Amino acid sequence: MNAFKKFQLYFIGGALAKTDDAFEKVKAEVLFNFTVFFLLTNIPYLFIAFHLTIQFIMGVSVLTALALVLIVIKRTNNIRMATYFFLLNFFIQDIGHFVLDNGRQELQGVLYAVLFVISGFLLMDRKWGFAIMLLMVTAFILGIHNANTNFSVFHVPDGIGDPPEEGAFHYLALIPIFLNAYLVSEFVKARQKAEKQLSEQKELIEEKQKEILDSIHYAKRIQSSLLPTEVYIERVLDDMSRDKNKKS
Repeated sequence: MNAFKKFQLYFIGGALAKTDDAFEKVKAEVLFNFTVFFLLTNIPYLFIAFHLTIQFIMGVSVLTALALVLIVIKRTNNIRMATYFFLLNFFIQDIGHFVLDNGRQELQGVLYAVLFVISGFLLMDRKWGFAIMLLMVTAFILGIHNANTNFSVFHVPDGIGDPPEEGAFHYLALIPIFLNAYLVSEFVKARQKAEKQLSEQKELIEEKQKEILDSIHYAKRIQSSLLPTEVYIERVLDDMSRDKNKKS
């Protein structure tokens, strides 16, 4: 077992032991792997935003929230609760940057919104995915309205808001691209793993059923060879009946 697998099992081993559902187990693995990858890929943001107080604080809060997701998994052994916590923090961060950007539709923000929606679909279910998608569409419409009406809904001074996606900040758009690709690939790989496990379990069950049926048929053949046949029993009964009639 490699070092990362040991590290993974340290956090999600208890959650895996609580369920026999193959798909719930792979969801636990996807959440853990994605959280760790998310955490690592957001570290460069701290170096780029170091001179921007609010952005740096938000970057630290993202890393802290992601680390807390791992702690929630470890302490509760409840993947669903950890997923709720993950999505709640994702929502807070998305809305925070949305407000700082005054509703502007920057590429990075759009990609993170897409990632938020995909997370809902893959880590939870279709209802969550569509609910998050509706939430993000509503936010985008509100942002467009806010920009077109000269910030009539809300306005954050440019000095406080996120800087334009220029220079080093332009390359930060690569982070959500990698995250989207990684999450989808992890889910596909995990689903294939679950389907393979279910297939192996089905084959094992079918093999056990065959062994049981073979044992039953074998026992039946032994029983049939030891017990007298119906014809023999009828002949014996007829002989006994004739003997009785003779005596009478």
